[in-house]
Amino acid sequence: MQVSLLVRGARTKRDRVLLEVLYAAGLRVSELVSLSWSDVLARDKGQVQLTVVGKGDEPRNILLPEIVSRSLLSPHGDAGNNDPVFASRKGGSRLTTGAVLGTVKRAAKAAGIEAPVSPHWLRHAHASHALDSCTSASVASLPQHPATYTRGQRALAGCGWILGCSFDDDGEGGTGEDPPVRGERKM
Repeated sequence: MQVSLLVRGARTKRDRVLLEVLYAAGLRVSELVSLSWSDVLARDKGQVQLTVVGKGDEPRNILLPEIVSRSLLSPHGDAGNNDPVFASRKGGSRLTTGAVLGTVKRAAKAAGIEAPVSPHWLRHAHASHALDSCTSASVASLPQHPATYTRGQRALAGCGWILGCSFDDDGEGGTGEDPPVRGERKM
C-alpha cells in the first residue's frame, strides 16, 4: 500500500505523525495546519478526538485510531492549548500548507513513490479505504467532499448503494442494495 510506504518515507517523527494524522483523519491540509492542542481531546480506549473546522466554518469531530492517537500525543510535551499541533522547526509557528506539501513530496521521494502525491491524495486515499471497508464507523469518518457525495452528509446509504451492500441495524455492511441518497449522483 502506497500510504504505508509514504509514512515510512518521512524524515522525522513529526513528519511521520503528520502524515498518519492527515491520512487517518482524512483532513484537508488547511484543517491540519490550523490544529491546536485545544482541538485534541483524549477519549476512551486510548483514542483521540480531533475537532476541526472545515469549509463553511462547520466543525466536525474525528475519532482517530488508537495507534495514530498514541503517535499524535507523544510530541505534545509542554505545549500550551493554543500552540499548533504541528509546529515549524523554525520558531515553532504553524506549518504552512506549502510546508506540508513539501513534507508529503519528500516522503514520497524517499519511499520511491513515483506517482504524483499530495496532501489531498491522502484525503482521497482515506475516503477510498473507508468505502472499501463499508462499515458505519469507516463511512462516518469520510471527509466531506462535494465531488463525491452531498455536502454535510456522510452517505451511509450511498456507500451501500455504491458498493452493493446495505447496513444492518448494527451499522455493519450487509448484502442488499440501497438506493442512491437524494442529491447524490449515480456512478
